[in-house]
Amino acid sequence: MSDAVTVAACTIVSPNYVAFARTLAASYLAEHPGQTFYVLIVSALKTAEAFAGEGFTAVLLGEIGLEDLQGEAMKYDILELNTNVKPTFMRYLLGRYGLEKLVYLDPDIFVYAPLTPVFEALDTYDAVLTPHLTSPIDDDLQPGEQEMLYNGTYNLGFFGVRNTAQGQKILGWWERRCLDLGFSEGRTGLFVDQKWMNLAPGLFEGVGILRDAGCNMAYWNLHERRLTDGLMVNGVPLRFFHFSGIVVTDAGLLSKNTNRFTLADRPDLRGIFADYKAAVVGNKDAAIEGLAYGFGAFSDGTAVTRLARRIYAVEQEKFAGDPFDASGPWAAYCRKAGLTAGKEVVKAATWREFKGEDKRVQWVHRMLKAALRVLGPNRYELLMRYVGHIAVLRNQSVFLGPGSERQG
Repeated sequence: MSDAVTVAACTIVSPNYVAFARTLAASYLAEHPGQTFYVLIVSALKTAEAFAGEGFTAVLLGEIGLEDLQGEAMKYDILELNTNVKPTFMRYLLGRYGLEKLVYLDPDIFVYAPLTPVFEALDTYDAVLTPHLTSPIDDDLQPGEQEMLYNGTYNLGFFGVRNTAQGQKILGWWERRCLDLGFSEGRTGLFVDQKWMNLAPGLFEGVGILRDAGCNMAYWNLHERRLTDGLMVNGVPLRFFHFSGIVVTDAGLLSKNTNRFTLADRPDLRGIFADYKAAVVGNKDAAIEGLAYGFGAFSDGTAVTRLARRIYAVEQEKFAGDPFDASGPWAAYCRKAGLTAGKEVVKAATWREFKGEDKRVQWVHRMLKAALRVLGPNRYELLMRYVGHIAVLRNQSVFLGPGSERQG
């Protein structure tokens, strides 16, 4: 077989993100003619007819061999599910198509030159990672080194693997962790598929760390990388840029995840950002983007709340059948326990949205001050430790899970 047959790349999207997958696939195939680009469609779709004629090869979620697809889709929200099926998808592609080398790229990446350093590294290593940072950050802007401790040493918007016994061993280990504990749950040290890879270089021989400045350039490493004429980064070719946190309809935004740089003060980036945003907008398709995700609600349209997903993750073995069946035992329990809240999907709030002038926040602060006076500093600290523990939604199964009434 030729290299074009035994080497491939892939990404993962739900239907609402297909424009990004189209843009990525076209950029990759332009630099790697003859190869195949695979896109996993994370949804409840039973047929890939909507993707016939695309420049990529579509793979449905039901094809990749998940042991409990419905259970995983109930346990995880859309972001978590898209990221946590990554190793399962990669194992499927290696086996199904007899690939020797496979590269995963996040859909919001654009390829500018052949990924030669990646494939050369895979001649030596069984798996290849790129670190978020290759030089220190000494300012107080975001993201800083502390954010990297929180989110992970390596960015899993890129991952390369070779189809060897060791490569399969790494994927198998990663798959189990993702399917069992792939939560976006910073309080417990978890961040979907990404944080687990902090351990990989120490656990496994054959894990290479690629420090090439042209690979995985993104908002988190702009303090150490700058584009020059001819798309060179620090003297080497720009291989791929990761447009993480981009808003394609905002011409002036670099990334919603950083305050270190803007496009106004990074003229070296303005051209590629403008071109990329235009390419994604040009690849939008309302019909495909309107295809249902399929795992956001019970079969009667009642939205699945994040709290319900977390309780299910702990209590899953107690509920047989399809968890999305509105007439099934899990849906019945959710209604009884007050885990449902109508048919509207509410966006998760972040701590930045809680303002000190909000009367509800002020009320909580008064309650905490009163608790400090009543309990004293030592017992108040114990209370805060418990509050921190119970703030993890999965841990609330102690009083929300089935049988908790009897335990209480």
